[in-house]
Amino acid sequence: MPTVEELYRNYGILADATEQVGQHKDAYQVILDGVKGGTKEKRLAAQFIPKFFKHFPELADSAINAQLDLCEDEDVSIRRQAIKELPQFATGENLPRVADILTQLLQTDDSAEFNLVNNALLSIFKMEKLETNLRKLFDKLLEYMPLPPEEAENGENAGNEEPKLQFSYVECLLYSFHQLGRKLPDFLTAKLNAEKLKDFKIRLQYFARGLQVYIRQLRLALQGKTGEALKTEENKIKVVALKITNNINVLIKDLFHIPPSYKSTVTLSWKPVQKVEIGQKRASEDTTSGSPPKKSPAGPKRDARQIYNPPSGKYSSNLSNFNYERSLQGK
Repeated sequence: MPTVEELYRNYGILADATEQVGQHKDAYQVILDGVKGGTKEKRLAAQFIPKFFKHFPELADSAINAQLDLCEDEDVSIRRQAIKELPQFATGENLPRVADILTQLLQTDDSAEFNLVNNALLSIFKMEKLETNLRKLFDKLLEYMPLPPEEAENGENAGNEEPKLQFSYVECLLYSFHQLGRKLPDFLTAKLNAEKLKDFKIRLQYFARGLQVYIRQLRLALQGKTGEALKTEENKIKVVALKITNNINVLIKDLFHIPPSYKSTVTLSWKPVQKVEIGQKRASEDTTSGSPPKKSPAGPKRDARQIYNPPSGKYSSNLSNFNYERSLQGK
């Protein structure tokens, strides 16, 4: 059985491996064997086993069983630590099993343990609800992210026309998925099978390719426009379109990370730009107009709540049609 030093050493191997952690199965097995040690070894195992659980699906049963052994240990501090970490095992098909185990643990006579079990159950129920919502949102997002058209033998598109990309809808859906994904970061890697994830990456790549063409068109169309020229209805639409496409571009780049990242932040295209406090540098002001700074009009106080409304229909319709099909087809 491993010593405390060996447990720390193998923990370090897994922690330092970052994206390649799944390649160190032997190191994780050493940590699993920590449940056979003394009090110190068991306490470490109770913390280390759930931390790397998601990276070793082939050892899922062994890991859960090892943690359950710790939940039944004679040492109350070990039991409490092991119970506290149980929600981390409630992923995918393991969720019902972990929920059933926690339900059985409610029979404890220890009030502190009972509270831990109860909190763990509540945490699992929240995770299950979040996962359900995230899955529905993901399925809806796929509806607006088409697969690339099939190519004929001569290399041309087999279909008659390119699919239209609904940028406004994708900005809303992708942003919502990105926000919820922060709370369940393993969704794309642990909750979906390999084929579904591969399909999503293909859709993202195709959408991103069309997005780059569209961004270049918009920048070219707005280049050199200042002052009153930017206030025409057509150019206002192009400015909003550029915000939308830039936002989508940032979010897609996050999802292309391995594993997917949820760190980037964007200001949604339909949200008002925050006013800068007096005395601060006005770095956030739009410099494309070339106009001198204007005084802020009287309005709601800074902490007043803004109603969260989606973009109006005119932007969605214009964004979908603005020279996109001509650019992809070389017309």
